[in-house]
Amino acid sequence: MERRAYRMAWIATSNREDALDIVQDAMLRLVRRYSDRPEEEWGPLFQRILQNSIMDWHRRSQVRNRWRQ
Repeated sequence: MERRAYRMAWIATSNREDALDIVQDAMLRLVRRYSDRPEEEWGPLFQRILQNSIMDWHRRSQVRNRWRQ
């Protein structure tokens, strides 16, 4: 799952370092917030956290790019 998540983030960001940061952040959020949940729920939870992290990255990028112009 880790490799697939990295690939998804890399495609979404077009930047390997940002993709790695997003995946690591998503994994940390999963462990910190949902470690008490059953293991069967981890996959869907991680995917949702990853998608939200990617959307947050895009929002922050838009704001940064707005100020650079």
